[in-house]
Amino acid sequence: MFPGFILHGSGTWLQGRTVTTERLLMLEGIGLLATLMSGLVLWETGAARDIVGPTALTAVAGVGTFGSSFLANLYATWAPAAGWGEPERSLPLLESSVGYQYVGDPQFDYHHFVTTRIDARLRSWHLGLRAAYAPDPGNQRLELLAGYRLLGPNAYGARARDGSYLEPQLGYSEHRFDGSGFLTRTFEIKAEGRLDAARLLPDVRGAFFQLGAGWAKQWIVFDLPGVDAQDSTSLLLAHMGFGVYVGQREALAASGGEFELYYDHRHDGFAGGLKLNGLGSGAAGHLGLAGHYYISQAWGLRALAEVGSAWVLGLSALLRVGTR
Repeated sequence: MFPGFILHGSGTWLQGRTVTTERLLMLEGIGLLATLMSGLVLWETGAARDIVGPTALTAVAGVGTFGSSFLANLYATWAPAAGWGEPERSLPLLESSVGYQYVGDPQFDYHHFVTTRIDARLRSWHLGLRAAYAPDPGNQRLELLAGYRLLGPNAYGARARDGSYLEPQLGYSEHRFDGSGFLTRTFEIKAEGRLDAARLLPDVRGAFFQLGAGWAKQWIVFDLPGVDAQDSTSLLLAHMGFGVYVGQREALAASGGEFELYYDHRHDGFAGGLKLNGLGSGAAGHLGLAGHYYISQAWGLRALAEVGSAWVLGLSALLRVGTR
């Protein structure tokens, strides 16, 4: 029922697919080795400030690689040979959305948000805006990003070979907690990428590995009369996930979409960090499931579910223009 639960690739090995089996086992081994080695370093050094950043990133990469390998192992065993869908090989000039988001956070009174999102692209250039607004008790989050796609699908450029891409990004976010008397400002630099499964596992189609890593500086400003009170901290950014394509999307006019199950290490969003037993509580990031599906050339839906120190559920209507 769960092929490869202990040894990734057991299911494909029984199907006679030795190359895929060997590579899934390799991913499992790399993930275990990176996790154990980084855990040992953190233990022996007491998570010393000088090394905790790269060591924690290695730990996240190890756990993420192990988890993605296991999910890829299940997909490779269960999915049809052609997969359930195709990636977008060209992107729209403009994609926008408006929706609703529920946040169940035990530390704050806010719950209901109106969300908006705009992504504009011209060839490899990418500008994005995200906003979430709760009128009561006055909580607002604004995110801006700029990116340049070095590899992969873009808007009005040559059609890509598949959905794989690499995009460095700069970002700025501001989150206002007016009812609680403080706000946060965050500047970040990161790289976001995707690798279609077929590039690593030659007989596995219609799936992808999602990756991301970066660093952020955050300032926390407190609303105290007559006092300039603020604090600052650094944030490790890391994202690892496994996703599947759905629908035949050789052209953007066709319906289709994608869904991803992921781990995200950032703590400055609504989901925060996972609540666990013991000293590790809050150190880990959050888990999520996100996806979108276009029912026509222009219109679609996006859904989101995340769990960390808070629950986050969202649903948005999508509109895209400039497809070809």
